[in-house]
Amino acid sequence: MIQTLFAALTALFLFAGCSGHTLESKTSESYDFSKLETVAIIHPHIDDPRTTSAQKIFDAAIAEEMKKKGYSVVSDKSKADFIVTYHLGATDNRQLSNDYRILGIAPTYYSPYYGSYGYSYVVGKSTQSFEESEGKIIVEAIDPHDNNIVFWNAKMTDKLKRFKSAEEREAFIREVVGKVFTSFPDRKR
Repeated sequence: MIQTLFAALTALFLFAGCSGHTLESKTSESYDFSKLETVAIIHPHIDDPRTTSAQKIFDAAIAEEMKKKGYSVVSDKSKADFIVTYHLGATDNRQLSNDYRILGIAPTYYSPYYGSYGYSYVVGKSTQSFEESEGKIIVEAIDPHDNNIVFWNAKMTDKLKRFKSAEEREAFIREVVGKVFTSFPDRKR
């Protein structure tokens, strides 16, 4: 009994952290990645006071991933060999589900189909509403020296989560960025 309970709790904790994210990425097969050394990370209105703390964390996480891959991060986009830009979004989804359930059997004393006695089902309708929020990040790598060609992009969607602390949220953002950049090539030296 105790072993079964322990196994069930272990499985619960292992799978509770799994998420149903989707990740798509595309890389240009003909693009020459060997010429890339420096990167600038931009998003609209970087100096805007409305820039969220999440955007600042994404900036830092992307810079960290680029450094891990061997690229030098520069703040001036005119000095960068390529630019990484990203877009964040969230949507709310609502689903309605109708469920018809047999609540029981009741005697029927008159029915035009079955005669003057018998039994019939008592059916009840139950409507449930499910709401979930989904977050999306779209990342693009752009060559500003070659007609602003997008040579790599990735998109990841996942259910939004609530975090107990800012540190937990930052760790999650860094994990998401790490997953997004798994298909981005390392710097060729």
